[in-house]
Amino acid sequence: MPQSAIKEALALHQAGQWQQAEKIYRQLLAEDEASPDPLHLLGLIEAERGQIDLGINMIERAIGLNPTMAAYHHNLAGLYRRVGRFDAAIARFESAISLNPIYGEAYQGLAEMKHFDAGDPLGQQLTSLLQRTDVPDRERSYLQFAAGKFFDDVGEPATAFGHFKQANRLAGRPFSIQDQRAFFKDVIYHARDLPSDQGGMESSNEVTPIFVVGMPRSGTTLVEQILASHSGVVGAGELSDIAQLLRPIIHSLASGRMTQTQLQVSLGHVRQRYLDVVSKFAEADVRYVVDKHPLNFQYLGYMHWLWPQAPIIHVVRDPLDTCVSCFFQNFTHGQNYSFDLTHLGLFYQEYRRLMRHWSEDLKGAVTEVHYERLVEDPESSIRRLLERCDLSFEAACLSFHSTERVVETASFRQVRQPLYRHAIGRYKAYAAYLLPLARALGLEDRLPIVVSEGSRLSE
Repeated sequence: MPQSAIKEALALHQAGQWQQAEKIYRQLLAEDEASPDPLHLLGLIEAERGQIDLGINMIERAIGLNPTMAAYHHNLAGLYRRVGRFDAAIARFESAISLNPIYGEAYQGLAEMKHFDAGDPLGQQLTSLLQRTDVPDRERSYLQFAAGKFFDDVGEPATAFGHFKQANRLAGRPFSIQDQRAFFKDVIYHARDLPSDQGGMESSNEVTPIFVVGMPRSGTTLVEQILASHSGVVGAGELSDIAQLLRPIIHSLASGRMTQTQLQVSLGHVRQRYLDVVSKFAEADVRYVVDKHPLNFQYLGYMHWLWPQAPIIHVVRDPLDTCVSCFFQNFTHGQNYSFDLTHLGLFYQEYRRLMRHWSEDLKGAVTEVHYERLVEDPESSIRRLLERCDLSFEAACLSFHSTERVVETASFRQVRQPLYRHAIGRYKAYAAYLLPLARALGLEDRLPIVVSEGSRLSE
């Protein structure tokens, strides 16, 4: 198999140029249908397009052709996980580790799949691996996240936090709060440039999006799962299209390169292109498609102008619980603020400031759903949620955990379980280590009282 062609296709694949990459993969398979690498990579493209069963089939065939490639097993495990085949996913993660004993990403994937007891051998396995000096930093970061999850499960918060802190340090990504504030300022300022009317853009016979926004790890996947359990709704997961379409417009407005006429034309293109995307998810008798990308909160003023009938659901969870959950999650992309406690707190403050602006500016268009209230009183919270989306109540929304659908976010396990309370107040076990976060949030009074350097006393 020509390695140069595979490298070229892989570079295109990683750059998001799937169509060009697919063309090369298919050419390679036409030359040699028993070539596992292009079959495996083509399976990943199909899965990203939403054809998960086809992607699974292709990667299973690739493993049949070459069962010694750890990456094949790891990526198949990720697809099994999305569709709720948890036992199969665990088995494939374990296969990947047996083939590559320092495969940090596979250890992290396995750790996310299970709840551990103190006697589980994985804890010692991870500790031993982390003592080795030949483990690259990238793998070491994954291993540290896995170890943090293990010790969190077994109730050793001091050890767990030490691992999470090292994991985030090793994985740390560049982030500038100044740049973030400047962008949010542009977002607010240039929302004033939106035309005073839509020029007849709204149509009554189209599928309508439901936007579910908030901080990551706040409960947005849970709310999407509840809505997607309704017969008139389908969940599309986290679509990146809103940011991809609107961010360049905001930058052009901020730089003075866009006239009002150009803005009107561009917004029309955005609207049509986005509706083309969400319409692909719609099925017969489906009225709404849920887009639950949490960071769409940045663009709500523009989104409401484009789709004034679209419900906007803002999920709110306790700030300390939310930020701790973010710090413990190894986000693959788009959440660079989450790898440092101070950055997390500062970003959270900017998010809340922007959401206060949208809530006031959009005059009742934003509905808040509080995670804690949803857990404590699910039926009344779900009835109110459905009512705000102009949906009739359906009992299936109460048993959302039984709904079979693809879930691609970090909450893949939680949304397949009934509601539970143990995530409320999760930060308390780690309160002694959260001073930088609490300072940035202005919530130092919620931590134990400091009585001496390095010592804290509960109130």
